[in-house]
Amino acid sequence: MVFACAILAILLLAMDVSLLNVFDLAKAGYSHGVAWVLLAVLVMVAAADGLRIPRSPLFLAFFGLIGVELLTTATATNQYIAVYGEVGRYLGLTTHLVLAVTAIGIAVGMEYPRRASWLAWALAAGSLVAGGYAALQAMGADPIRWTDRDSKLRPFGTLGNPDFYGQYLSAAIVAGAAIAFFAGPGARRVRFAGAGLAVLSGVMLVLTTTRGGVIGVLAGALVLGVVWLRRVGATRTALTRLGLGTLGFAAALATVVLTTQLGDRLVAATNIENVQDRVRIYAAGTQIFLDHPVLGVGFENFAVAFPKYAEAAAINGNRTQTSAHNWIIHLAATTGLAGLAATAALLAAFALHVWKRARDVDALPLLTAAGALAAFYGSGLVLPGAQSIQWVPWACFGVALASDLRTAPIAFRLPPVRLAFLARAAIVVAFLVLALLQGPALDANRLAKTAESSLRTETAQRSVDAARAATQADPGRAVYWNDLGRALELIDDQAGARRAYLEATARSPYTPAFWWNLGRMQLFFSKQGEAGAKEKSYAAFRSALDASPRNPDTYDQLARVQLSFGDLADAIASEEHAIALIPTEPSYYTVEADAVRLQGDVRASLDVLRRGVDATNSDDLRLTLVRRLIDARNETEARGILQDILRRDPENAEAADLLRQIGG
Repeated sequence: MVFACAILAILLLAMDVSLLNVFDLAKAGYSHGVAWVLLAVLVMVAAADGLRIPRSPLFLAFFGLIGVELLTTATATNQYIAVYGEVGRYLGLTTHLVLAVTAIGIAVGMEYPRRASWLAWALAAGSLVAGGYAALQAMGADPIRWTDRDSKLRPFGTLGNPDFYGQYLSAAIVAGAAIAFFAGPGARRVRFAGAGLAVLSGVMLVLTTTRGGVIGVLAGALVLGVVWLRRVGATRTALTRLGLGTLGFAAALATVVLTTQLGDRLVAATNIENVQDRVRIYAAGTQIFLDHPVLGVGFENFAVAFPKYAEAAAINGNRTQTSAHNWIIHLAATTGLAGLAATAALLAAFALHVWKRARDVDALPLLTAAGALAAFYGSGLVLPGAQSIQWVPWACFGVALASDLRTAPIAFRLPPVRLAFLARAAIVVAFLVLALLQGPALDANRLAKTAESSLRTETAQRSVDAARAATQADPGRAVYWNDLGRALELIDDQAGARRAYLEATARSPYTPAFWWNLGRMQLFFSKQGEAGAKEKSYAAFRSALDASPRNPDTYDQLARVQLSFGDLADAIASEEHAIALIPTEPSYYTVEADAVRLQGDVRASLDVLRRGVDATNSDDLRLTLVRRLIDARNETEARGILQDILRRDPENAEAADLLRQIGG
């Protein structure tokens, strides 16, 4: 039980600023190491007490879900990602097996309900630590300066993202409320502690302004109401009390909506224009499922398939998604009907067990887990998963398994085995060695951080050395090979860069940017006279389009290469594809206008730029048009455009300088 609590504490609190992925990889790496120790303890407990495999509906559904995850890993489009997870999430099979072992550790070690307080106090302490750090962030006193996030605007504590923190807070609010409602009359301090946790978590949820957390609280409150009625009986008095409680809850929610920024964000979500990004992700995820209905594209392979199915607006700027931001769609896309059925079976078995045990004297831990589980899945309807939050359902399942273990029939039993001291020592040493194997992945990520932070001319060799060491420590990660290629370009080792990009595309053929880099390198070698390099360059871009057919930036990058090769008509056609997908990107018009101008049609090139100005309303593009007009000796139109820019932006130095040049 101690090691299971330690794993949950790591997942909630761990962060390591020496890593490139400060939060998720730290949580994954350190929790995996402790999980090996927990597994060693479970092996020795099984040897000493005998191994028992229960066969209740809850245990069978639990084992069934693990079986489906193993199956969809074996059938995955990208098995490396299925096993280890995508960069930034690391929620592959290895993490889920750690979570399963943790759930089993809770089930075996809790001796329900005797040690349930261990889990409760461990998570309460973790919540206070995370909340304390989030409070510092909200006050602008964060000791760490984050370059990619504003911790004061939306604090995230030790979870790394305000949405993840909000999802956790919704579970904490409901769990605290469950303790306050269901703890016995003699446990006044426990009830006050639960109520205090709920209130403090509610305050922090308002500060994070995470809308999905509100959905989680609503779902958890609904479940608490149902199990409370089950526990006390649906009498007139009980229904009256429930109605009054519902009115109080509604009043509190109305106060939040009317007086806080969280309320403003909730109201904004009612405008479909403000949630279009999520709608596009849901649409892509649904289509992935429809094309792979049985087993999905593979466990944790959403990022592998998303670029092929995403609309242009969802991937413009080389964006991608590692999650469907809806656990049902994510499950459907990655594990198909098999995963949906397995998860539904486990949730149904969990609900049935809660319903049967709701009136037990010792049901408090189980009812608390039921509320937290509902909050997690409620908020998960609109939020992505992460290392810092994905453990919640597994901890809840562990509590339910601990409750069920007391009476579950046994399907298989092995008698105790007396292990000699040397055998026990060998087990401990073996699992400690396995725990230390997490080190290379963490070292590689630290090296990758060094490589990316040194990616400039004056520190190029340092970047090369760090990137190369990262690929040696963790050769499976495509992004490390891409970093190596970028670094090698800085020291003019184009041959090495091309090899690195080939490695990157072999490992991650679904990432268009890696193909762009390879295509550029093939362009370089074609210019050096290498036979076949031009065809290989175009082949790289075809692969990028195969991976993501509606990615406008791929068409733009292809057009630039075609322009360099002198294939002007093809460059124009490629930019027209890009413009058709995203008509508001100024750079697309600039490249197309250059291609048209090189064909000798200056007037048509100016028309392309004028069309771009109308579509984008970009002053940068207006200035490009002005320079081309000056080159064409059309100073009258150029002067008018510059005067218009300066009326709107008198501080535009470039416009003022150009106007002086033409005597404006």
